[in-house]
Amino acid sequence: MQIRRFRAPDMRQAIRKVRDAVGPDAVILSNQRLPSGEIEIVAALDYDGSMPTNMASIPVDHGASNTPKASYENKVSISNRAPVQEEQASLTYKQRIESARQYSNVEPAVQQKEDAPFSAVDDGSPKIEEALSVANSAKDQKFKEMEKELQEVKAFLQNQKNRQAAEPETTQNQKIPALVKVQEKLKGLGISDQVSSRLLDDIDLLGREDDWNRVLAHLADHIPTRVKTSELLGCIAFMGPTGVGKTTTIGKIAAQHVLKYGSDSVVLVTTDTYRIAAHEQLRTFGRILGVPVVVVNEYSDLNDVLDKYADYSLVLVDTAGMNPRDRNLERQLLMINRARANLKKLLVLPCTSQRQVLKTVVDVYSEVRLDGCVLSKLDESASLGEAISVVVEENLPVVYVADGQRIPDDIQPARSHNLVSRAVYVAEQYSHLYSSLKYGS
Repeated sequence: MQIRRFRAPDMRQAIRKVRDAVGPDAVILSNQRLPSGEIEIVAALDYDGSMPTNMASIPVDHGASNTPKASYENKVSISNRAPVQEEQASLTYKQRIESARQYSNVEPAVQQKEDAPFSAVDDGSPKIEEALSVANSAKDQKFKEMEKELQEVKAFLQNQKNRQAAEPETTQNQKIPALVKVQEKLKGLGISDQVSSRLLDDIDLLGREDDWNRVLAHLADHIPTRVKTSELLGCIAFMGPTGVGKTTTIGKIAAQHVLKYGSDSVVLVTTDTYRIAAHEQLRTFGRILGVPVVVVNEYSDLNDVLDKYADYSLVLVDTAGMNPRDRNLERQLLMINRARANLKKLLVLPCTSQRQVLKTVVDVYSEVRLDGCVLSKLDESASLGEAISVVVEENLPVVYVADGQRIPDDIQPARSHNLVSRAVYVAEQYSHLYSSLKYGS
């Protein structure tokens, strides 16, 4: 048996050298890539089935054929990929791709499963070049797919970078300070954290001077109001705790209606029989305005009174002012619940009360399915944000706002933008007052 070594820059040229020098009967014993980058092939002529002592042993399946040469040709496997893979592990990702691409040109002639052998001779005709071409084509396709994926990732990262670079510098550097500044201003108005979060989630602050005005306009959009004339007429009951301004509010609304339409279509009704002379103030309004005043007590029913004056365009019902923890309040709410369906229920909320107190009042009186509320005592409040926060959180429409004791002047239909402007004005006034008291100027 003759053993010869052939070296060439790549596998294809090495195979050609073997074929030209030894002929088609040559058996390739091994191939490897040298440190110089060349490919070395060890080939044998007149192979007798034995291996030189310095060659790696290759398993031979004696059950497949009695001829050692045929068994060997059906079980030759390639073992030079591991060194190349170890060498590639120390390279960068791009270098590995380039190295793998170059290596695809020098890999063994046929890459199959471990039990699929490499055969240099098939029916006496070599098929090495054809097999090598198929293997290289498959690997080139894989590398092209990898390159395409890398290009897509690179394009995505570049897009992200371009978008960040395209944003104004103020957006990058002032967005968080602008948010903190607006939050502090809303807190200064008395707006609750819940409402502030809702507002700022809907607005993208740009760090510009008009950010604050945009937030205030958005706050106004969140305040539910009712200003239709039809909703300010009919049968209306005013409810709420003691001292919130229910009777005064009724006097203002009745006076405005009398001045505009006359006294023939207005009637005042009171259900407050729990306090001594509680209805005297309402009777005084009735005498001044020339309108009838009716008291609902244990001998009469509210529905009977409402039916009697059903033709009147405005029936104003004054209820007893009670603490939310008063036991008699349940009886009062039951009477209102049994009233005619066309009776509108308005809750009077004083802007001088704390936010938690206002929320408790709303929760208690919500049993009668409130149609809206009246914000009273705006002129006495140091902050309107608490009341605004409650009506926004509870989605309770504001029908009237009352800001003084003058009858009939100090009441008007609610308008959300006017209410927000008033809240800003009150906050600024009390801020200046506090500063002057603190520093003695």
